[in-house]
Order: sequence, then C-alpha cells, then structure tokens
Amino acid sequence: MGIEAQGEGHETDPRRTKPAGRERLRHTPVIPGMGWREYPGLGLNGETLGHTAYLHFRAPGLLEACGRKPTTFFIIIDREGVWANARIVDPVNAIWRLMVLDTDGALTPETIDREGYLRRAIGGGIKVEWLDTSIWTRRSAMAERYSNGRVFLAGDAVHQMSPTGALGMNTGIADAVDLGWKLSAVLQGWGGEHLLASYDLERRPIGVRNVGMAAEFYLEHEKFGDGLAAIDEDSAAGADVRRRAGNALACGVGRMFRTTGLQIGYRYEASPICLPDGTAPYPDDPEEFVPSARPGSRAPHIWLGDGRSILDIFGGAFALLRFGSDAPDVSAFEGAAARRRVPVKTVVVTEPDAGELYECRLALVRPDGHVAWRADEAPANAVPVIDKVRGAVVAGSGRSH
Repeated sequence: MGIEAQGEGHETDPRRTKPAGRERLRHTPVIPGMGWREYPGLGLNGETLGHTAYLHFRAPGLLEACGRKPTTFFIIIDREGVWANARIVDPVNAIWRLMVLDTDGALTPETIDREGYLRRAIGGGIKVEWLDTSIWTRRSAMAERYSNGRVFLAGDAVHQMSPTGALGMNTGIADAVDLGWKLSAVLQGWGGEHLLASYDLERRPIGVRNVGMAAEFYLEHEKFGDGLAAIDEDSAAGADVRRRAGNALACGVGRMFRTTGLQIGYRYEASPICLPDGTAPYPDDPEEFVPSARPGSRAPHIWLGDGRSILDIFGGAFALLRFGSDAPDVSAFEGAAARRRVPVKTVVVTEPDAGELYECRLALVRPDGHVAWRADEAPANAVPVIDKVRGAVVAGSGRSH
C-alpha cells in the first residue's frame, strides 16, 4: 500500500505496485496498523534480538510419558543454558509448541531438525505428530514518531517487541484507544487544534517503555550459562544445580509473567491535555499496579452500589465524577463544557471509599478512562480546564485555539 499527500487529504493505492488502472482511495486521516513501513519520516529504528523457531506438534499423554505433573509452561535448560520453552497451546487437542529461542538465522522450516530439538528438550522415544513450523525474526524497534501530518500509525507499525511479557497486543490496543477518542473528537468538531498532536506525546513514551522491558525480559535467558555442567546428573551435585537454577529462573525469567504494572499501570506523564495537581509520581513498578487518580493515570476501579465497576461509566464522553452527595456544585463546569460542545456526563459517586481512593472530591475522566483533572473544589472559571483537556491550548502557553 502506498500513500501520497494530496492537499487536505491523502490518496491511498491499495497495492504496492502501480499498474495502469489502479484504484485510488481519497480519505483523511490515514491510520495504517500492522505491517506499515513506507511513509516518510516514520521509520523504525532498533535491533534484531534473534531468530526464533516455533515447532507445533500434537502429543496426547506427553506429560504422563515424561513423568511430569500437569503444567502449562516449561523453561528448558541444559548444560548450555536456557535455549527453549514448551507450552501447551491447546489442551483439549494435546497441541504443544516448542519454542527454540534463537537459531543461526539460516534455517528454514524445511531444513530445521525438529526431531533433534525435540530429543534435546524431552528425550528420545516419544513420537509426536508435527503440525507446523515457523521461523521468525525477534525484533526490538520503535518508530521515530507516531504521526506525520494526517497519517497516524499504531500497533506493530510503530513498535515491534519481543513477545516476552505479552505486551505487544495490549500496547497496540491502547494506541488505538488513545487515538480513537481523539479522532472522534476532532471529527465531531469539539476536539482542539492540538488534540491529535497529543497522541504521539502520550503513546510513544509508553511504546519505548514496553519495547525496552520486553527486550529486557528476553535477555534474562542469556544470564544462564555458567555452573550447569552437573545439571543433568543423578547426583546430589546435580540436584543442587537444578534447585539453584530453578530458583534463579523463577526470579529472573519469571519476570515476564509478573507484568501487572506494565500492563495497566502506564500513565501519561507531562501530557499536554492533562492538568497536573502537584502530587509526586508514584513508582513505575513493572510488577505492581498502584491504583491512583493522579492526572494522566488510568482511573482506578471501585465497585459501585449497583454492582457495576466505576470503569463501566467511562467511554464516549468525559465523565465528571462528584464524590459524595455534598460534593461541590459543578453547574459552571457543565456550562463551560456545553459552550465548547464537549460531551460531559456528571456522575455522583456515593461509595465512601471512592473519594479516598481518588483523593479528591471532583475528577474529570477522559473517554479513554484516564484522569484529566482532579481537585477538591470546582474552578471559578472552568473554560481553561475544558480547553486544556480538549487540546485547544498550546502546550506550555495557556492560549486556547
């Protein structure tokens, strides 16, 4: 697919080649996703971490044949270190995937020694039905920027990361959520002139963070290579090596499974469309999620009296939360939003723990569920707040457009 700028819009050629009679589509904006590589100024920079092989096979009763307890994931280590893992991907149909972490880059699905790798992983004498083989390049790369004019990129088009930590799809979906409500706001006429520019400023730092952490998780495998000579011995020395290696694997390689903080703890520090309240940032711990309503953070969950999560309130419009029946009057706030045609729904939250969790009496939550503003009192003039959160204020200037 090729894109050419044409005044206020773009024309897209759905095919990479340009034969006579090709179809051209005119539209604005353009949002390429997975696989996009060609738009000028939006190139990917990074490195190759390895060439990984997926070997899928069917093996009913494999665990019993190997004398193992029911388990879904195995890290495979021998005298040479950690070199593979095995996962049951379809328990009902006994389908497994053996992942060889790195090959020499020259192997193909036709030349790879599947039986050799299988024997190395689980020993000989076990027959399996081979289903599929694929070899792919593990990359760690980031786009220089997420947009250029009216072209906006998301997902794998802007960040390629090792699957260690399972961050790729979540990061791409969050890109789309962030960009989606902003595009909707602009198309509806209430989004400010600078709203779309905030997409790169908010999402790219998260992409950098997640790409870096995914690579770090992968490289944990390379720390295991010394002191393993006795690992397969049926001796006290072998048992000691296995015990120490197991503990180290759970602590190191196991980090890729402890990612709650990475998955849902991201926040938009220094966002041009959030109003800081002067509170100090909390630690960005990859493993631990710290619920917080500090502006830029994901609005934290709390159960409401009707059985819903407060998160079910968010989406489609800004949510102006009033904590407690005696929360400050927000009619001036609602009026300012109406004058700017910004959709705001006011919700009174009476659960006593909610105000304590949000640490405020009023909070404005964006359509994507991130807190844009919070305070204990409503501002005398709410127009500057509304203009800030809708992207009508030049970053750092206070002037609205």
